[in-house]
Amino acid sequence: MRYYFICNWKMYPSSIDRARSILSDYNKLFTPTKKEDWINKKIVICPPAPFFQLFDEKRLHTIKLGSQNIFWKSAGNYTGQISARMAKDFGAEYVIIGHSELRSNGDSDLIINLKIKEALKYYITPIVCVGYKDFLRETLNILNSFSAEEVGKMILAYEPLEAIGSNNPEDPLKVEKAIRQIKKLIYQRFRKKFFVRVFGLGGNKRSIPNPAILYGGSVNAQNYKNYISISDLGGFIIGRESLNPANIKEIALGFDVGGKINN
Repeated sequence: MRYYFICNWKMYPSSIDRARSILSDYNKLFTPTKKEDWINKKIVICPPAPFFQLFDEKRLHTIKLGSQNIFWKSAGNYTGQISARMAKDFGAEYVIIGHSELRSNGDSDLIINLKIKEALKYYITPIVCVGYKDFLRETLNILNSFSAEEVGKMILAYEPLEAIGSNNPEDPLKVEKAIRQIKKLIYQRFRKKFFVRVFGLGGNKRSIPNPAILYGGSVNAQNYKNYISISDLGGFIIGRESLNPANIKEIALGFDVGGKINN
């Protein structure tokens, strides 16, 4: 199983010197060694867009670049926006879409779907957040708007609104239940195609997609162990805690290939 650790820096740090220093620490801490295997763990840093070039030039190959957002069109007179193509040209391989902080500023289901399409068009992996109001409805909107193949190219992140930046993380049992419900929705949405494939009935032979499902919401080095025993948890999306590379390394090393805690 592959695990993802999405480091959303939000609008931090306040200077490029500080960003350079943090990136330098990441590079030192995530240099591969014989004792540490990063093949099944993806470290994705999503810095503010002005720092893209710094990351494109200086980051270690084990660290992936992500964008905190993209616009829903490829080009045009859209002041202040960043297109998927721009992010891709700077080396971004991932993009956060549907974060509650953007949903609250007007990102509707339609806009989120258009952003996902733009990301997929430029071969950027969308990290699609659900949990702003109704995570089941938000998940269904995605599943009903994209094919099994497209959903399989996404990462889903369960981020309950009340847990974001609140120092009040979601109860692990609720997170586990939410992940099970999301997986059930995926199965129900695409099971017909699954049976078509299994029994050879012809038609579109697509299997049920299995996107990684992450948890996000006040995750830190003190509470992450409460979650990593959840069997279907695919990692975390982490906010300000990700400005501390040592804490991210501790969290990442807590996952072994079986999804259990490393002691």
